[in-house]
Amino acid sequence: MTNRELYEGFALQAVDAKGRVAIPADLRAAMERNSESRTIVVRRNGLCLSAYDVERSKDEFGRIHNREIEAEEKAGLDGGVVPTRAKANAFGKVERTPFDPSGRFILPRFFKMKAGIGNWAFFVGHGDTFEIWAPEVLMASSDDEELKEICAFCLDDKKVTL
Repeated sequence: MTNRELYEGFALQAVDAKGRVAIPADLRAAMERNSESRTIVVRRNGLCLSAYDVERSKDEFGRIHNREIEAEEKAGLDGGVVPTRAKANAFGKVERTPFDPSGRFILPRFFKMKAGIGNWAFFVGHGDTFEIWAPEVLMASSDDEELKEICAFCLDDKKVTL
């Protein structure tokens, strides 16, 4: 296991008209310690987006998941069933985008649209990844009452009305 920083904390960030948003400082600091590349990897994760550094992509998907994926595909072929789309899900349904020294990056348009992100993005750490939510979607769909309370606090703190 590598000595990686964890993605911890939460923040509400403004999204500008071009889709630019800043990775919150604590999450950005962990990302910069985890990778020499100023690149964020974004993917869809149900109703929100999941994001992580390039090194996690290489480590986790390249090493661990690749073996599992290959075994799963071999089992599918040997069993006469169609192989899974696991490789496409792990490696193809992501977008890499650079971020500047202040952590600003452009949300990939497709993923931004699918997650329903408009003028605000709510970030929440998940250890090896972090999620990016449209606050409206989080408030309407999450069953995590405490996370909804945190999001509501952040919205109120920034005087944001949804």
